[in-house]
Amino acid sequence: MPRFNLSAEDAQGPLVVGIDIGSGGTRAAVYDVTGREVGKLNHKEVHEFTVDDDGTSTVDADQIVEEIRTSLAAVLAAGPLPGEVRAIGFDTFASSLLAVDAAGNALTPCITYADTRCHDHVDLLAQKLDVPALHERTGSRLHSSYTAPRIAWLRETHPEVFARTHRFMALGEYAAFKLLGTPALGTASAAWSGMIDRRTGEYVPELLEVLGIDLSMMGPALDPSDAVPVEGTPLAAEFPQLRGAVWLPVIGDGLAANLGIGALGAGTWGISTATSGAIRQLLDTDIPTLPSGLWAYRVDQRRTLVGSAMSDCGRVLDWCRNELAMPFDVAETDTMSLFSGPPSEGTPLVVPFFSGERGTKWRGSSRAVFANVSASTTWKDMLLGAMEGVALSFLRIADQMREAGGEPERIVLSGGMTGVIPGWLHLLSDALGAPIDHVAVSRSTMRGAAVMALEQASPGTAVAEVPVLTRVEPVLAHQDYYRERLQRFEQLADLA
Repeated sequence: MPRFNLSAEDAQGPLVVGIDIGSGGTRAAVYDVTGREVGKLNHKEVHEFTVDDDGTSTVDADQIVEEIRTSLAAVLAAGPLPGEVRAIGFDTFASSLLAVDAAGNALTPCITYADTRCHDHVDLLAQKLDVPALHERTGSRLHSSYTAPRIAWLRETHPEVFARTHRFMALGEYAAFKLLGTPALGTASAAWSGMIDRRTGEYVPELLEVLGIDLSMMGPALDPSDAVPVEGTPLAAEFPQLRGAVWLPVIGDGLAANLGIGALGAGTWGISTATSGAIRQLLDTDIPTLPSGLWAYRVDQRRTLVGSAMSDCGRVLDWCRNELAMPFDVAETDTMSLFSGPPSEGTPLVVPFFSGERGTKWRGSSRAVFANVSASTTWKDMLLGAMEGVALSFLRIADQMREAGGEPERIVLSGGMTGVIPGWLHLLSDALGAPIDHVAVSRSTMRGAAVMALEQASPGTAVAEVPVLTRVEPVLAHQDYYRERLQRFEQLADLA
């Protein structure tokens, strides 16, 4: 991977700090004005979600606050800072919720995006609301990942907690309150609640009414420019190096991931290929009618993050490795030739919904389907078909992305799955009919939080270009093959 950090001697001020709360840990690092990490000024604290068979997926919010303190202490004490810290960018995994009492203390653990205990309440709310109209207004689906079903679930299953709740907070909002004394909920994070109007940034009254809560129980959506000065806060007393900085209201990790890999402008798609996958684009124009398979999260008065996601991306490769007796040490030359050769009608057609369908039709009960499999089908054929299925999953999202924002000028892609089998990019490029830049940057989500902070610390300064590992050009002659496969894919998916 090309080097994309700087020594302290080469760093240019002003500096920013990036903080990233992911599913596996809390990270912090120092970045210079070009958006590159400075030396070894980074630190990670590891954590795990608490999970259970009933759908529970939570984490201790106060533990996260302490991890932020520990990470900041490690980073700020690792060596002399080569400049003044002007801003702190902060992202967390999207869609988090905890109930807080009147004294500001957590009444519940933080409920994460993966918690499905409110699944039944999605259907109950759907009976009371105009679901398509709500999607058009909020830019999000009525889904167990979002806030409204969770509040409905908490009210019914834990009435004593609900009665004591003074305010509902996102994890990053709660952390800001504990560290600064001021709850700071970013518009981009509030949008991930599924409860604010994507055009106005205001909470949707019909949702508040059906949940039986007051507007005062939800934190106001703050734009990045509504940053909180650190001076005079408990954080400044604990870390004097941050006194001159501002703390940006928390954003979601999807927005941070796009910013981190260089998908900054309206003409660029950012594609993630980790365990799950996504296509995202920052638009600065209105989307008059939002395609049904996409979400659109307001970022600020000017920008919206539009896109969609799939549950199964890298998970498909893991399944092939574990269940098809696929060798773990497959040579890159083997997969490169497998994925870059001409397409074949004899390849199995795979709908890779091992974990249900998110974008574009959001059918959570869907499952994987394999077709055109014979006694002569090999594990290589199955791998090729499965990865073609992932490419088709991206294509069906891309078609709706083009409806919303037009043809992309550039596509940048990152993610661990593609790092394992980079030859797969040939399938994706052919399916999308567009070149793809596979970019390389460590801790891209945290870098995205830092890039957002640089908008306030050094407005107008362009950040460094993320290094491109590989650029893959499409074979346009393969377009008809993928279009025909997509039609059959959709027919199978409707039966899954």
